[in-house]
Amino acid sequence: MALEIQENLRKYCVLTEDGASVDKFVCPIDGCGFSTKLGPGALRMHLILRSDPTIEGRYCEVHERFCSAHSDELGMNVVRYLNSLPRVEVD
Repeated sequence: MALEIQENLRKYCVLTEDGASVDKFVCPIDGCGFSTKLGPGALRMHLILRSDPTIEGRYCEVHERFCSAHSDELGMNVVRYLNSLPRVEVD
C-alpha cells in the first residue's frame, strides 16, 4: 500500500521502493543534493541555515528564495506531520 502524503509536501520525501514509508527527507532545490534519514527537523534546519545571509559560508540565495516562497511549509506543524509518517529508522 502506497503512503499518502500531502501533495505540497511530497517534494521533501523519498519513499521506499514499495512506497509504504519514507526512506529519507531531501532538499527540494535542484542541485543541492542534501538528504537525511535523521528526520524532517534536520531538513528544516538545513533549509534555515542555508537561507541565512548572516552566515556567509553557508548562505545560498536560492535557498533563501525557496524558504521565503514556502515559509508556510517550514513550520513546526509540518515537521510534526512529516515526522508522524512511517519511515525507515536510523540504526
